[in-house]
This record gives sequence, C-alpha cells and structure tokens, in this order.
Amino acid sequence: MRYLYGIALIATSLLAQKKKDPAPAPASAPSPAQKVYAQAVAYGDLLTQIYALHWRLATEGPSFGLRDTLAQTYFQAGLYRQAIAVADELLKEQPRNADLAELKALAYFYLQDTKNALEAYEKLYEITQSPLHLYQVITLQFNLQRYGECQANIDKLLANPEADRLTVRISTPDGQTQEVPLRAAAWNVRGVLYRLQKEPEKARTSFEEALKIAPTFLLAKGNLEDLNKEVQPSTPSKK
Repeated sequence: MRYLYGIALIATSLLAQKKKDPAPAPASAPSPAQKVYAQAVAYGDLLTQIYALHWRLATEGPSFGLRDTLAQTYFQAGLYRQAIAVADELLKEQPRNADLAELKALAYFYLQDTKNALEAYEKLYEITQSPLHLYQVITLQFNLQRYGECQANIDKLLANPEADRLTVRISTPDGQTQEVPLRAAAWNVRGVLYRLQKEPEKARTSFEEALKIAPTFLLAKGNLEDLNKEVQPSTPSKK
C-alpha cells in the first residue's frame, strides 16, 4: 500500500545543521576543563566534549550557555533522552526558546515517541508559527489517527501565504528522498486522509492539486495511480 508512505516527513530542521559554541571562557588562561573541551572539539570527540562540559559546569557554575551546549552535544551524540532532560531544565528558564523547543521535539521524533513528539511540536509551533513545524504536527497527528485535528491543521497550513515559499524533503517507498513544495505535501496528506475515509473523489482531487503544484511529486503520483486502480471497475475478460 504505497499511499501510507505518502506522509512520511524526513525531519527537516536547521537545528540538525547548527553547532553552538559554548559559553565563552574567561579572559584568563584556560582551565584544564576548557583545554580538554577545546581538544575534544578539534577531534570531533562528542563523548569527551560531554565529559568536559560536565567538568566545566562543576567548576565554573551552571551557566545557561554551558548547559545549552551540553543539550546540543547530547543531541549530536544521539543521546536524545539526556538532551531532552537538559532542554526541559532550560525551557523552565526560557519557555519560548525556539532552538531548545526544536531540539526537544526532534529528540522525541528520533526516539519514535510519537505522542510526546506531537506535544513538543505543538508547543514549538506556538512559539514559531512556522508552517514547517505545523506540517510536522500534521504528520504526527496522522500517525496518531487524530484525523479531525489533522484536517483542521491542513486547512490552516494551506491558508498561510508563507507556505508558498517553503519546501520539505519527503521519503519515497524505495528509500529515496525528494524535495517538494510544502503546499503540495499538505495536499498529498489530505488525499491520503480522504482515501482512508473512503472518499475517493475528494482524495483524487487532493492528489491532483498536489500534482498541479509539483508535477514530478513521486508520492502524489503513486498515490493517485493506486487510487485509480482501486476504484476502477474490473473489465470482464473477453472469450
């Protein structure tokens, strides 16, 4: 059933590309912990960076900058639960810090904790009002079968003019990725929803809208082809 792949979003986030510098060291000569951290950064040794950051926190005090860098480093090392723990602590101090909210949302996403990922992305969208974050909310609501909320948020996304200039990378059934306009991706999800709800004409219209925006959109093409095969009456064989 190809159409089930039609809403998979590869988490697209500037966060994955960011690397924050830690809080600046004092003007005096660097401490052993600072030297260890700098050396670990030079060699790309994330685990030693984490150790050195803890050492610095113990000796320099729990500054926001050092803890923020620790959360980022945990995330880069794939230690997502630890990254969430630090992010939660910092979000109590800065509830509208978009970078930390995004880190937390992505960490839950990579842990495949859909329920908590949805809650985190909903809070992130409250902060940023970004259509990209709303699209991730939509895909997670779909996975949790919260179809009514999913449809309402698709309406909201399609009504947002900012969506016109944004794109997302979507996974294909054969493991490839394709960058498509966000608006086309939203129409594709809508088509999948209508297909699941046994409304083939609305599903067809939605897939066709996606293809008007992005004629080479592979998943929308495949979803439309599968839908047409499903609803096409079988032709009697000739004798």
